[in-house]
Amino acid sequence: MPSSQTSPSTSPHRRSQRTRKPSDAQTTVDERQGICAENPPKLLFWHEIPSWQQDNECILSGYRPTWASIYVSFASLSYLNNQTVNSYSHLFGCALFAILPLYFKKIFFDHQPNACFADLVVVSVYCFGVSICFTFSAIFHILWNHSPSCYRLFNKLDYLGILVLMWGAGIPTIYYGFLCDHKIQLVYWVMTTTTALGCTYMTLSPRFASPQFRHWRAAFYAGFGLSSIIFVIHGLLLYGWELQRTRMSLKFMGWMGVTNLLGAAVYTARIPERWVRYKFDMFGASHQILHVAVMVAAWIHFEGLVAAFRDTHALPVACG
Repeated sequence: MPSSQTSPSTSPHRRSQRTRKPSDAQTTVDERQGICAENPPKLLFWHEIPSWQQDNECILSGYRPTWASIYVSFASLSYLNNQTVNSYSHLFGCALFAILPLYFKKIFFDHQPNACFADLVVVSVYCFGVSICFTFSAIFHILWNHSPSCYRLFNKLDYLGILVLMWGAGIPTIYYGFLCDHKIQLVYWVMTTTTALGCTYMTLSPRFASPQFRHWRAAFYAGFGLSSIIFVIHGLLLYGWELQRTRMSLKFMGWMGVTNLLGAAVYTARIPERWVRYKFDMFGASHQILHVAVMVAAWIHFEGLVAAFRDTHALPVACG
């Protein structure tokens, strides 16, 4: 024992530090460094966590104690808890989509003589948008137990990530859907970007978080969601089903929508954890199913963009 360490009888302050509960906001370096896979903290039940952490009343166990420490929250990646799958699924997703532009360039873009730089740009915009969305989502789930203020901040960033994904998905779809009409491309790009910025402001602004602005928030989000339907219908009216089915990869877009809707339905219904309590607290919960569904849907959309790229450049495009 080092001579500089005092005994509990001579140092009440040190004794109080050692007996302090892990849920205290201030933690010592030793306490923080001690949390790892070999020495995880005691996980809590639903009734033991603060109300701001209570999101799904059907998940009854596996909760991490509240620690106002980013280090401790990230250290929870080293042991199993009810946010492990949510965190790792989107960490994997953000890494995958961050490198997909390179994959697209090496496998498809470089081998297509008719390709132009704009193809690489719009596909990259989508992939990086998905990566940003998954990054915000993963960090939100990792820092879920940090503090109320951190929870509120990253909850907003989680929603912001969804907006970035939706915006990024629209950019290449508009590009290929109106490949021969740059004016219409520009109009829809401006429209979707403006609506996305409006939704972003309402998501991050404390003013619009109040209940009296809920109708404005609903209107902006609905408008943003409907904007994709508008340009799809417009493209069909202008060019017909056969051409737009290829350009906009409508088959892939349909499967993407179905996958997202199924994931959202499972998440909203709290299935399957509402049927069997405790069994799905760690694996197989509705939020985890939603994460997987969103990742699958994002990949389907990427495959659709690859198909649109191949088909539109297979032969010279007649824009006369």
